[in-house]
Amino acid sequence: MGVTVMTDSGGDMTPEETARAGIVVVPITIIFGSERLRDGVDLDRRAFAKRIAAGELPTTEPPSVEDYRQAFDRAVKAGNQVVLLTVSAKISKSFENAKAAAAAFAGAVEVVDSLCASGGESLLAIYAMELAKAGNNAATIAAKLQPSSLKRASFFAVWDVTHLGRTGRLPKALVALGGMLGVSLVLKFNDVGEIGLAGQSRSFDKTCDLLVESLLRAVNHAPNIRVAISHAQNEETAAMLSRTITAKLGHAPMEERVNETTPSIAANMGPGAVGIFAIVP
Repeated sequence: MGVTVMTDSGGDMTPEETARAGIVVVPITIIFGSERLRDGVDLDRRAFAKRIAAGELPTTEPPSVEDYRQAFDRAVKAGNQVVLLTVSAKISKSFENAKAAAAAFAGAVEVVDSLCASGGESLLAIYAMELAKAGNNAATIAAKLQPSSLKRASFFAVWDVTHLGRTGRLPKALVALGGMLGVSLVLKFNDVGEIGLAGQSRSFDKTCDLLVESLLRAVNHAPNIRVAISHAQNEETAAMLSRTITAKLGHAPMEERVNETTPSIAANMGPGAVGIFAIVP
């Protein structure tokens, strides 16, 4: 019996990357007014960016219990166990819906809260696939993905906090602080998956420096660090972050991924956002 690794579309791998890795994505829904589009199926990153540039403001909706049930059913009928990684349960009902669906597949499906999103979710999914290929069962993989077994860190910054405030994913006090003239926030996913404050500066450039310092401090400059850099239509800053991480580490990370975020994440973070994530197996 093999293991199928799944994520929701809160991870930032491209469809080509997930197909190559063998990772199944259950799409989050992007909502523009009365129009409902499945991330990565009905709506790609380029089309999403055009609509955002035109001034449209979307919301998101997690996969339903039935969406997950169908995905699990296909994998289990094919003779596989399942490990599913979701966006943090503190910012989405994706985890809750997946757990409800998994109840019908006792012993065959493990649902794991990534406690983060975007590049962090992708790093965990890729690591889960490595563990699956090494012959581990779903329960063992799920245990190895927990913070008690895997050092991790997640930090990010946004150009405009009103996007996170509009969707209710950032505490009002931080929305107010981030809305002050000249204040740029370093945000993080904490140990329980909530978004919190990690620092602040007087410029977005300085905030990016603080992102790198915070990340490397959290993982103690580990030589076997795996890094993901995510951005929402901000390739230049992502490239700068990559150079800065290598310079401050003194060597290239053991693995590094640089990806544009999916519409599922960009809809909540807003254009220009950047994030850096790391795991140390």
